[in-house]
Amino acid sequence: MKVFLDPLLLLFLAIFMGQLIGRIEWKQFKLGSSGSLFTGLLMSFMYVQYSMKSGVELAINEKIVSQHLFTLSLVGFIASVGVLAARDIRKTLRANGKKFVILSFVITLTGALCTYFFGAYVLPSASVMGTYVGALTSSPGLATALESGAKFGSTGEAMIGLGYSVAYIPGVLLVILYVQLEGRRIGGQTMEKSPSRPRRETHDHKQFSVASFAFIAVVGVLIGSLSINLGETLGQFSLGKTGGVLISALYLGQKKKVLGLSFELNREVLKGIRDISLNIFLAIVGINYGYQVILLGKSVGVLLLFAGLVTGGMSISVGYFVGRKVLKIDRVPLVGGLCGGMTSTPGLASAIEAIESDEVTAFYGATYPFALLFMILFTNLIAQLLS
Repeated sequence: MKVFLDPLLLLFLAIFMGQLIGRIEWKQFKLGSSGSLFTGLLMSFMYVQYSMKSGVELAINEKIVSQHLFTLSLVGFIASVGVLAARDIRKTLRANGKKFVILSFVITLTGALCTYFFGAYVLPSASVMGTYVGALTSSPGLATALESGAKFGSTGEAMIGLGYSVAYIPGVLLVILYVQLEGRRIGGQTMEKSPSRPRRETHDHKQFSVASFAFIAVVGVLIGSLSINLGETLGQFSLGKTGGVLISALYLGQKKKVLGLSFELNREVLKGIRDISLNIFLAIVGINYGYQVILLGKSVGVLLLFAGLVTGGMSISVGYFVGRKVLKIDRVPLVGGLCGGMTSTPGLASAIEAIESDEVTAFYGATYPFALLFMILFTNLIAQLLS
């Protein structure tokens, strides 16, 4: 029956099953909304198997669920968590701004060094460039990498896309695993003194304005579409839709009114949008990228998967060591900073649930733009060194 190939059916099945699995707790560890990612991977595998039996041919770069729906859910999630965390962003930047810049540099540099090693000694240069932006889950970084594809011949862009697709899933899973372990560690000990502690909130009587929320998204998309030329060596820098909406939400969320629109939005409604959006985009990640890993795993995909695991794992590990031991950043701000340094929106979603605080987004927002800038810089440098 062709109904089983319906992308929306797969999507909602993944979300429904993910919610059920996410509630299962084992020794204070549970997947939460990240369960939708894993059930999405299952749906992806089922899609591949059923398609093959039905004689349907699948293209390597084909997306099962529309990329527009994925982007819409991502914008909804980022806009909602940005507004929820907006009141803390200025305080965060004043107190720890320099530390988060250093942290973002360390994380992206570590990933770049791992990528250069694999590209120089182990794997084809173009495909390993894709593993860098894939392991650090960066769509804007992928755009930069694809621009350099011509340096690697006629198949350069395709190989970069291949590396990104294979490394994206382990990049997401590594951050989620780290966040869950840290959430368990934080919950099992005396709370550290940190501005990110959850607050007890009274009932929110504020209204929710659809126009105001849409305006945040409009401004964010416009910001994300801006591209700055940093020269021939560094290339183009753009925040992309995700970064643009994050900046827009963190800024406008601090304002009471702009152009007659109120941005004091009902927090319960924002949390509802956040939860729906994150389940949709996590499920889509599993469905769209999981089957690509399945199709590619029989060939060079295994080595690319290993490269993605090493690149992502080393980036998180070195970032954690420097952040905790050298910069002396408390655990909760460090979780947000590492998610931002890895430009991992799924990691941020998992962090909000594991730590039970939306304010971790402020630390994510303080790190993300710098991590993106450094990633674009290193992507261009790696392309020049390996081409």
